[in-house]
Amino acid sequence: MTSASYSSAAAEPFEGLRIRGVAKTFGAGTTVLNEIDLDVHPGELISLVGSSGTGKSTLLRIIAGLEDPTTGRVTYGGQPLERGSVGVVFQRPILYPHLSVKDNVLFPTRLHGFSGEADIDYYRELLAALKLEGLENRKPSQLSGGQAQRVGIARALIRRAPVVLFDEPLASVDEEMSASIRADIVRLHERYGFTGLYVTHDQNEALMLGHRVAVMDSGYLVQVDTPGRLLDYPHTLQVAKLLSAPALNLLDIEPEDSLPADCRLAIRASSFYELGGGEAEQSHGVLSAQVLGQRHLVGGMLYRAALNETATLPVASEQLGADGHPVESSNVENVEYSVRVPAGQELEFFVSDAEGISYAIGSDVQLGVAPQRCFLFSGGKRFTWVDSSSFGVVSMSS
Repeated sequence: MTSASYSSAAAEPFEGLRIRGVAKTFGAGTTVLNEIDLDVHPGELISLVGSSGTGKSTLLRIIAGLEDPTTGRVTYGGQPLERGSVGVVFQRPILYPHLSVKDNVLFPTRLHGFSGEADIDYYRELLAALKLEGLENRKPSQLSGGQAQRVGIARALIRRAPVVLFDEPLASVDEEMSASIRADIVRLHERYGFTGLYVTHDQNEALMLGHRVAVMDSGYLVQVDTPGRLLDYPHTLQVAKLLSAPALNLLDIEPEDSLPADCRLAIRASSFYELGGGEAEQSHGVLSAQVLGQRHLVGGMLYRAALNETATLPVASEQLGADGHPVESSNVENVEYSVRVPAGQELEFFVSDAEGISYAIGSDVQLGVAPQRCFLFSGGKRFTWVDSSSFGVVSMSS
């Protein structure tokens, strides 16, 4: 009885977006996607992040039906995903120059069956949510870049397609407008619950928008996890580098016999803290350093918490709602310091302006390291978690 029930449940089709074994090879053997498997649950928004040339946009085009995979399939609700079930927001919005904002947004509904007042009411909701009210009669040439992109988003959502894809829509928009549109996308997603995939090369954008983040490297999907777990448990050095802001420090170490000879210690700039004299004497993982310079950074590790996960510092508390999701996009300003340790290596660490701490150039500081925020990598893969007991077996190369 138990076995039969289990088999029946296992046979039920996955209700969300499912990508199975998708690969893409161009020409004489140039492979850009390698057997991609990914599930996007109904109502979930996943960020797909990676540097240029990792296959992100190719995968998006395959999901959208704009390109055929060499192998593999894409389904939604257990059925092949059809182009009519997908809305796409492109990096540069494709708008008809002779049509007004209103006609550009409503154009897809007229192609696929206009349902009168229901569409008009939804259209008005979208315009209000995207701050386009009062611009309905303008032509694309009369819009700013940010306004045109908002029209592109409204156009992608107007048909209520169950799947919405975003192909680096903010890459050509200035940072202030980009921050505003990101917040709008979060609100629209929470209000309408579409199943979404957001392609970006910007790690902060990926962390803010995605319930989960999928990291691509050289055509492979290397890790899929919540923003918090990706930051705390990166599987590879590439993942740790990609999702570290403002900096990831890589230290050469002299490992004891229990560790591989090629181990490198990775410490995020946010993982250092200043120690007082007595505290420094008793602490493991202390670095003495001299301050070389500083710069002010706008932005921080603001990310979208998933379910019961809580966003962590450095995030201003006023940026988060009760559920841990950002309610407004605002800037977090930190000061990043460059320091040199006795071994000669230059490191980066930062403190929030809110802490009221500053260091003069040329001054000496002692920095403690939070062991649970450090990583050991061997051969590009995380070798072991550095904790309080294991941190003492590594030392800085001199």
